[in-house]
Amino acid sequence: MRLSELSARSGVSVATVKYYLREGLLAPGTPVTARQSDYGEEHLRRLRLVRALLTVGGMTVQQARDVLAVADDPAFGWHERVGIATYMLGPRVEPPEEGAPERELWDEVAAEVRALLTELDWRVYDEAPALAALVRAITSVRSLGYRGEMADIRRYALALHPIAEEEVAVIDGYPVLEEAIEATVAYTTLYEPILLALRRLAHEDASARRHEGGPGGAEEGGRPTATA
Repeated sequence: MRLSELSARSGVSVATVKYYLREGLLAPGTPVTARQSDYGEEHLRRLRLVRALLTVGGMTVQQARDVLAVADDPAFGWHERVGIATYMLGPRVEPPEEGAPERELWDEVAAEVRALLTELDWRVYDEAPALAALVRAITSVRSLGYRGEMADIRRYALALHPIAEEEVAVIDGYPVLEEAIEATVAYTTLYEPILLALRRLAHEDASARRHEGGPGGAEEGGRPTATA
């Protein structure tokens, strides 16, 4: 297909396709004439993946380029080539500097988290961005005087793991690498707000059932009201 058809089928403007070509996010087509090239289905799949990385995933061009470099490197296995996309999503969390007041709590929580992962036999890299994000979240909870105990975190982990297994099975159902990486970005970025929303709805339902029979209870049609 010519560039115009590639643009039409992908929904990406010709100018943007040319930009992706210049940035090395899309491989050149097969030259047909001095000014025209031919593009195949592999270009269409890669173009859709690039759009997912940049728009859905919110990555920079350099981050997208890094993901594609790993995806194209046969030295990496399927796990690494698909999973690299999740490492590029969202802001990276850095530990406090040595000697900072909050570093002692960070190190304490980090050790507890690693012990929990060992107990659960979860196979994750020490460099996983989500690992540092988890440590930061727990330290924030504790620094504000709330519990943040590992027993609570363990319950969340055990509840979420079966969901993760189902999602990975879905992603593994995509036989084409580009499509699997695109699905990984979608599940990670688009479904996390769904999980958060469902958790809040579950809280509302659990509270309504726990306090049913009191003032404003379910049998009186009570609903939560907005407060300033």
